[in-house]
Amino acid sequence: MPHTPPPNKKLSRATSLDSPPEKTIFRIDTVDLDLPSTTNTSSSTAAIDEQSPDDEHSAPSVLFPSMRLMLAAMLCCCFITLSISSSNLAVALICMTSCPVHGYGGTLEWQSQQEGLVLAAQNAGSLVMIVTGMWADRLNGKWMVFVGLFLCCIGNLMLPLLASESFWFAVLARVSVGASDACLMPAVNSLITRWFPQAERPAAIGLISGGRQIGTLFILPTAGYLCTRKDILDGWPAIFYLSATISVLVTVFWIPFGADKPAKQMCISSREKEFIETRIACESIGKRTDRTRRVPYGAMFRSKPLWACIFALICHEYPLVIMLQFLPNYMRDVLEFAPTKNGIIAALPILCLFLSKTFSSSLSSYLTTKLNFDKTFVCKCFNAVASAGLAICIFLVPYFNKESAFLAVFCLCGAMIFAGLHTPGVITAMVQIAPAFSGIITGWSFFAVAWFSIGNKILTKYIVQSGSVSEWGMVFRVSALVAALPVVVFTAWGSADREWWAAPSSKCSVASFHRPSIRDRSREISRATSSTSLGQQSRVSSTR
Repeated sequence: MPHTPPPNKKLSRATSLDSPPEKTIFRIDTVDLDLPSTTNTSSSTAAIDEQSPDDEHSAPSVLFPSMRLMLAAMLCCCFITLSISSSNLAVALICMTSCPVHGYGGTLEWQSQQEGLVLAAQNAGSLVMIVTGMWADRLNGKWMVFVGLFLCCIGNLMLPLLASESFWFAVLARVSVGASDACLMPAVNSLITRWFPQAERPAAIGLISGGRQIGTLFILPTAGYLCTRKDILDGWPAIFYLSATISVLVTVFWIPFGADKPAKQMCISSREKEFIETRIACESIGKRTDRTRRVPYGAMFRSKPLWACIFALICHEYPLVIMLQFLPNYMRDVLEFAPTKNGIIAALPILCLFLSKTFSSSLSSYLTTKLNFDKTFVCKCFNAVASAGLAICIFLVPYFNKESAFLAVFCLCGAMIFAGLHTPGVITAMVQIAPAFSGIITGWSFFAVAWFSIGNKILTKYIVQSGSVSEWGMVFRVSALVAALPVVVFTAWGSADREWWAAPSSKCSVASFHRPSIRDRSREISRATSSTSLGQQSRVSSTR
């Protein structure tokens, strides 16, 4: 029976068998690929000089220094598609439904509660993540992503074609988009653990999840423009047809180039494949088809760092629902922006979020790889600053009206800058604490997020009846309170170190991938030399 550390004991460096620190990000560090050898120095040198034919084609290109960077770019495009499908309704709803207060809108006679149900339907579809997350580490990640892209296309086509027939068709269309998120998110996190070493994961997560902001940056101003162009497919339906077209294009590129793991990628070199496999071997991720591996549900339910991550993620996502889904409504009701201006201004906070999470993720990787900062310390610092700053900025927003709209937009942009720091914080910690069960953890986490998002949207539509400043002020103050809670909870109980129940069951499984130090190599060479000399002496004495 393998030795199991007590639950309250943190794994040390020697016990956790972490991969050696990387010197570069998204490139192949050829020096780190040296493995221990029992031969003499001359034979080792000859082996290094010899190159396989595949190594001639493994030189990094200018655009993609490695295939895992190309995979990150493709997954970023998948999140762009999902973000476009998720955010298009925020602006389109202004043009679809009639607005008696401001005198503009569409022909759909939906009540405020019905609008809330349509918006919440996407989160209802995300509840499927409790199922997809349980199977994300066992099913092929490539085809889970394909299913997610397909559901995006179906949802975008269904809404403009059938929304006028019945309100419930619009609800079903948004459920399809939510189910797309339920397939995509666990699959992507599972792919990250199989494609990227530990040191590269913060930067990879920042790049991949940045697709959400890129998609929102694209669709908000575009949707605002299409709303005013009734000559283009009657205005708002063109928003959803454009979203469906983008879903199809990304799917066409994903099918031939996407891969569940490096061994199944047709363009990857043997050097890079070996580089990735040796780095992630210490995490005991295992094969997806392995049915003998048991999930430690009991230890996971008792894990304080896991629950701290889930709690922090809920508090992080709660205000983002307001910022991403209801920001155009707030700008229409309080700041009184026209649809075109609304779409452009609403994209500014999203741009700040994208830049913040991209730079902060790269900074996190730099701190852990170059300066050897502790992973947990870095995650906690980023997350504490993010939660505190987000809460303060959101709390200040309701103090400004249309006469001081510039200051309101400034606070919204500041809130999103702080929100971006959650990516190297709790988002990275979720992937690091149990790489072998990242899909399950993602399913649990976003299942809880989906429930709170449903309640958030229904509650917001219940509070905001006439669009007054006082109604929106209550919404923002509740969000600020929720955003501040992780400053205490995640800082006290959060962690980015791999939990003991997610560690390899045996050191033998990774012994062949352990990188020896220079002192160990010199000892092996001296032992080989001494044994050779002793053998020669024994042969000489026997001859005599």
